[in-house]
Amino acid sequence: MLNTTTIDTAAAARADRDHAAILGQLGITTRSHLSGTETAFAHGTPLCDIGIKLAKRDRAAFLRLPTVEDGMAELRAQVQREQRADHWIDLGGVSVDYTGRVVTERDLDTGTGIDRLVPSETGWARLASFAPTGVAPALRTNINAWAGKRRGDRVRIRIRDTEDRAARELFAVVGTGYVPYDLDAIAADVAELLPADARVRVRYDRQRARIDAVLCNPHHFPDSTGAAGVGEAHRLALRITTADDGTGGFRLRWAAERIRCVNLTLLRGSRTVFSARHTREDLADMVRDALAAQGEVMEGFAAAWRAAWASYYVDQSTRDGRLDGEEALRRMVFHGLIRIPGLRKPDVWDAVKAAWEAEPGHSVAHVHNAITRAAHQAPTERSWADDELEEMASSALYQRVHVLAEIPEEDRANLGWS
Repeated sequence: MLNTTTIDTAAAARADRDHAAILGQLGITTRSHLSGTETAFAHGTPLCDIGIKLAKRDRAAFLRLPTVEDGMAELRAQVQREQRADHWIDLGGVSVDYTGRVVTERDLDTGTGIDRLVPSETGWARLASFAPTGVAPALRTNINAWAGKRRGDRVRIRIRDTEDRAARELFAVVGTGYVPYDLDAIAADVAELLPADARVRVRYDRQRARIDAVLCNPHHFPDSTGAAGVGEAHRLALRITTADDGTGGFRLRWAAERIRCVNLTLLRGSRTVFSARHTREDLADMVRDALAAQGEVMEGFAAAWRAAWASYYVDQSTRDGRLDGEEALRRMVFHGLIRIPGLRKPDVWDAVKAAWEAEPGHSVAHVHNAITRAAHQAPTERSWADDELEEMASSALYQRVHVLAEIPEEDRANLGWS
């Protein structure tokens, strides 16, 4: 039976610190419809078995997300594959041909010819929004009826490849006050300014983008029972929203979760900490400053949780000699703790070693990250990355003692690992 009167003093201190930081630095009051702003038990009360199970589940889901570096690199590449370009045109020279494509005159600044453009839904709506004020709303999409009345009006059109890359697409029309700060540049700044410990969830539908930079409590502390307690932060997320088509500005919003009860029900809260429209000349600098400031706040939590990962694998024969990350992974492969369907041990080792070299380190966390990275990169038809390998990696992360047996010298020689 769970003893809810036992308080872990180290966990209670962490809970007090987290509560103060979330309230003071993020300006968020976490609450629940069950108990308002109060936790159900005193700070530092240990989680029950189901709470620990749920905490580990959430942590495993967090570790399956791409790192900030990897996630932002993929987002930059996705945007850059669109082959975006901006042109300044005379709005009065716009027309729509019989196929529904938008036809423009040459770029006003460079004289460059512009392909006939397939308008996206948003691009079409943005073009229609420039109809003169006297045009009835129902007639605004009849571009040919009113475009000539806007002769001499300078606008920026934003174009890119269509999804099938068969044509060029008009995805935005904006005025002279619009200041571009596109998603690929934002992604580069996020990767630079937020802690490397964070993972990211990205939603981008070619119109708007949402980036959630997430931190999750590791629920594993050398100075406690191995799991977080009531009152501690569970997850933090900095949500970044933007649109490159003129339909929205840039916004940063924090969301925080604290452990309310021993069964891992949560107190939640959120707060917008920065917003700006695409009309400021200094938009990019302002956003970078805001990201840097919030990155420092996030780093405070990341640094505290990073210490929880400071455990290492040791040699079974000595119990005191630390193994470096490469040797720990080698032993895990040899003893069958890491398996990739369809691959022999030497090939499994090559895959895991390459993953470890991408982000080398010697703690249990670094070993875990290498296994997870190998899971996502393995050339296999079956999605084993979501089952036994990641389950094994997660369970290894939560072991209290990390001990690995030696590899016999003869086997090392046979495998070329001498």
